[in-house]
Amino acid sequence: MATNPPERILWKPIDALPAGLQSSNGSIAALEALRGEWARRFEQLSEEERAHVRQRSLRRLSIETGIIERLYDIDWGLTLHLVAEGFTKDVVERAGGAIDDRTLETIRAHRDSLEMVLDYVRENRQLSPGFIKELHHAITRTQSTYIVRDALGRIAETALPHGEWKKQPNHVERRDGVILEYCPPEHVASEIDRLLEMWAGLDRTPTHPIVKASWLHHRFVQIHPFADGNGRVARALTLLVLTKEHYAPLVVDRFHREKYLIALEAANEGDLRPLVKLFINLESVALTNELERPRDLESSGVSTEVARTLASQLAELRKRKATAIERELKARAINVLARIDKWFGNKRRELEKVFRDQGLEDVRIFVQAEQPPKSTKTHWYRQQVIDAAHAAGHYADFRFFAAWIRLAVEVERLRLSYVASLHGAGRDAGVMAVTTFAELRSIDDESDAAEGGEKQYVPTTEDAFRFVHSENVENLNERATELEEMLDEGLANALAKLMSAI
Repeated sequence: MATNPPERILWKPIDALPAGLQSSNGSIAALEALRGEWARRFEQLSEEERAHVRQRSLRRLSIETGIIERLYDIDWGLTLHLVAEGFTKDVVERAGGAIDDRTLETIRAHRDSLEMVLDYVRENRQLSPGFIKELHHAITRTQSTYIVRDALGRIAETALPHGEWKKQPNHVERRDGVILEYCPPEHVASEIDRLLEMWAGLDRTPTHPIVKASWLHHRFVQIHPFADGNGRVARALTLLVLTKEHYAPLVVDRFHREKYLIALEAANEGDLRPLVKLFINLESVALTNELERPRDLESSGVSTEVARTLASQLAELRKRKATAIERELKARAINVLARIDKWFGNKRRELEKVFRDQGLEDVRIFVQAEQPPKSTKTHWYRQQVIDAAHAAGHYADFRFFAAWIRLAVEVERLRLSYVASLHGAGRDAGVMAVTTFAELRSIDDESDAAEGGEKQYVPTTEDAFRFVHSENVENLNERATELEEMLDEGLANALAKLMSAI
């Protein structure tokens, strides 16, 4: 019996940035507050420290850009060692990991291509077809072949042309089975010329750099000018845009791969907003990571006694500054925590009504909030908060302020605890974050201690709601919808897990 051909999304020439996306919003304003803090802290670092921080970011981008493409898989623990220390076999062996020579050389090629991008920005050169081809050659230098599917659906491996526009169509089959068509080979050169002409005009406008980067990223992917490696080149071009505008290197990591693909699909259908939102979130992660103090630098050779005196003076100065920062941060933390508490209370009442309307009077729902200085339970969920923070892309710091609020649903001898945590984001960064997760456990154990009994950790969202001590309070209030949307998404995922367990 004949089968229907798969649905196709036909190729369309690229278009300009929609006018509505050029306006600012609360998320962008919050990002700018974080960037201001990042710029202030970055300026205080020595040249050596800045280089150390930037190399960490580039190494992380070098690793993750290949993981996104499924070129290799490197576990998270080994990734942290490679980011901190560099791409050497010695580091791999000391970390107890296993990476073959080909993979190590591939991530080095990615890093070298990113260095090429930074050089390009430093030289203030204009984006050109020639540079894009050079960039592709550098990124794919260790890749000799790629996988192709012919018109009959047969899969074959063929040689990859480095730094050359594609000669054959490279349409892809989406996860829903729909064929997505990219630019035909005969139109690639003219479409790239149109892209760069549009980019030159957009680059001269006051449009926010994140919006610019999102547009260039998607339109390049929409053309798909190379046989393979287009995603890696697009992410390198994002680095070019943000470096030129003095932002930290944005990393699309393994934890955000699904949201990244979904955002690109939305952009293919004409809505660039999900990609802009994702890039705002990932840039806030990048800025937060670079705010962390560099560690393990070698001695500069300054006399020990002079250095000790200098260190004492600097420590006192920073202590005075830190006190002011903590006051500002705590005021904002209390504001955000109050909003979370109110949202959880409203959601408890909504859920109670939902279950009552179905005659389920035995379903128990309650909210518990723990915050300093009165609480003795803020240490509960410590490891879960750390895991959720890792997924969101930052280090969880509990030293200054740590609080959590949970909404518990008890039904069929199961307890679902949906938790929102408020904690420091990054070491000494002046940034705080809200992340969410859930736990599912049997309530046969009568103990109410969070650590007691068998339980299952449930990730709910890879996003985080971040704010910096210098963010305008009015702007923070305007971002309430952003916070509530994240909380609602997390709760929906948690309830779906409970539903599957019953």
